[in-house]
Parts: sequence; structure tokens; C-alpha cells
Amino acid sequence: MSSAEELTFVIGRWVRPIVMVLYVVHRLGSFATSSREQRRTAPDQ
Repeated sequence: MSSAEELTFVIGRWVRPIVMVLYVVHRLGSFATSSREQRRTAPDQ
């Protein structure tokens, strides 16, 4: 690496796709459980 700009570019190329995958997995995980399962696993009030 010869400059900070190149280093930033390389890190950005690796980090951005990883962040996108983690976001999609998080969103899918929050919608994976049905409302019936959420009510059954919810703490009693």
C-alpha cells in the first residue's frame, strides 16, 4: 500500500459487502418467527 486512500479503498471493498450481508441476515432473522411464536415466547406480564 502506498497511500492512505488505497488502504481506505481496499478496506471499504471488504467491509461494505460484509456489512450488507449482516444487515440482510439480521432483517431475515427478525421476520423468521411468526407472530404466534413471538406471543408464545414473550415473557408473561
